[in-house]
Amino acid sequence: MIHVVTAANRHLYTEALEEMHRLRRVHFVEERGWAAMTVREDGGEYDQYDDDQTIYLLSLDDDGRVGCSMRMRPARDGSMLTDIFPHLVADDEPPLNRPDVWEISRYFAAPHCRGQSGRRRQAEIRLASLEVAYARGVNRLIGMIDLEILPGMLTASGWRVRTLGLPAPYPEGIAQAIEVQVSRAALHDMAEMFGLDDDLSLELDPARAPQLPPHEIEALLQLGRSGADRSRVVVALVRRILEIQDRADEDQLMGMVSYVETLLTSEGAVAH
Repeated sequence: MIHVVTAANRHLYTEALEEMHRLRRVHFVEERGWAAMTVREDGGEYDQYDDDQTIYLLSLDDDGRVGCSMRMRPARDGSMLTDIFPHLVADDEPPLNRPDVWEISRYFAAPHCRGQSGRRRQAEIRLASLEVAYARGVNRLIGMIDLEILPGMLTASGWRVRTLGLPAPYPEGIAQAIEVQVSRAALHDMAEMFGLDDDLSLELDPARAPQLPPHEIEALLQLGRSGADRSRVVVALVRRILEIQDRADEDQLMGMVSYVETLLTSEGAVAH
């Protein structure tokens, strides 16, 4: 599953987001040499597009470590393409500052999720971006990509990609603007290409989610979806909650159990 982190549930992911920002520093600043980026005292990389409108997609491993991540944000009130790199977009392209256009950026895989072993998790992040966008009425995802990565993105990413203009140099390389189509057909085709379920996005409701680390909630849902008896999942959930809470309010506890049961029975994992 891919965790969908919004302004509403961000407090559930404090440690994961701190790790994500540090990994962004490692990937973009240290490995790729993007010198103009801002690194804060906590060791993480941030910019002006890390705001309350931003959604982060996180792939977490069994220990809660971040494996892959991507940032998504509505383009209607600004984006890196329109604000910083407008020359990458051809003059005859439709406007990008529209409600049905979102920008994707800061897409990376941690070192342990690269290469063939990380292929599936990277594909899940890309598919989740389509799911999240489609659920919000978005038709186009836009972004910029380094020219040497573009061929693989066009042929092997599973995304329906087209370029928005000619490539142009920037201080650390040559970049090109791209658009990713968002549609039910695009979702289905990508899921089929990689053998993925097309309901892998998990957006936790902060008012109802169990008071557990998000990767543990994911593990319970995976257990239930694997065919395990539902009572076994509920018992595991209750035991774990009682382990980390000295006293659990019965009504609150039953509400958490009910929420997990809802996630197990829902057609998709995106739950609000």
